Amino acid sequence: MNEMNVAEPPASEVVTAIYELPVPMWVSCAALGGTYPSGYGRVHFDVVMPQDRAPIGGPPLIDGVEVPDSLDGELVAWTTEYAADVLEEFQPATALRRIVITAVEAPTGSWQGPDRQLGSIVKFWFDRVRSWVEIFTGQDLNPGHRVYDAETVGAGLTFIAPPHEGDLGLQLTTRRIRPVTATEWRWILAAVRDGKEPPLERLLVRDADAAFARGFYRRAVIDAAAALELALVRIMDERIEQIPESQRKGLAARPSLGRYIDVAKASGFEFDVTFEDLKRLNDARNEAVHRAQAPDSFATLMLLRVVGNFLASSVRIKDESAGTD
Repeated sequence: MNEMNVAEPPASEVVTAIYELPVPMWVSCAALGGTYPSGYGRVHFDVVMPQDRAPIGGPPLIDGVEVPDSLDGELVAWTTEYAADVLEEFQPATALRRIVITAVEAPTGSWQGPDRQLGSIVKFWFDRVRSWVEIFTGQDLNPGHRVYDAETVGAGLTFIAPPHEGDLGLQLTTRRIRPVTATEWRWILAAVRDGKEPPLERLLVRDADAAFARGFYRRAVIDAAAALELALVRIMDERIEQIPESQRKGLAARPSLGRYIDVAKASGFEFDVTFEDLKRLNDARNEAVHRAQAPDSFATLMLLRVVGNFLASSVRIKDESAGTD
């Protein structure tokens, strides 16, 4: 089989590309118009944000580069203001749809030029960025299983009796949005470039929230309990000297989450949630794992709040520069 030769750009040429995000993410308008260093692995680049221009944003401003207003005869939408309830303290905000990636630096000596190396890592870059954004803001940005704000009622049904013309209706959801601040955006892009990974507990809670949004309550409870266990084990390892000797023996043989909860209570530990709430989550996890039972929607939501409150007070992002504007 003959391989097609693809021309690589000259070594001195700066690689610049428009990147459409697989899922739009809400950002503070203060983040627009800026340039942010980022990258993934050994490929580094700058992310240039669109201009803050209603209603669909404006092309980023880059010295020596003319960014097109349209592609294939259609106007390029850089941002979109979807119907959403944006928290007042984070307004104004908008949903980011496209960015420009430029000043790409990639390893030399490879048969792949910087443009191809960028193409091979950009999906991994977005996945790491969206994970951090989900952790900071609670946005649901999974491109593989999207949750839409508009859903057709009775999609796929064609009624013979009684006759209906068209769909039965449309179910609309107005989501409560917490956008990424400009400070957080800069920190996240740099963290991805530097290979910083989110705490596993945070990722598990992210996954639990995503499962809840899709109606997978059993999966949500299991992931939430795993996040609690990881955090609780770490806390007790760090405070092992505060645990009475009689209680330490119960932790010697890989105890269960329930045992950790009991030892923490007997040792006089205090958390921002009650031990009764922690035990409820452990019981729900046991039901989900051993009996394949899942709590209802409201009970699952309450358990997710327990874990969220626990982690908020016990699991810190190491770099405190990721604060709000």
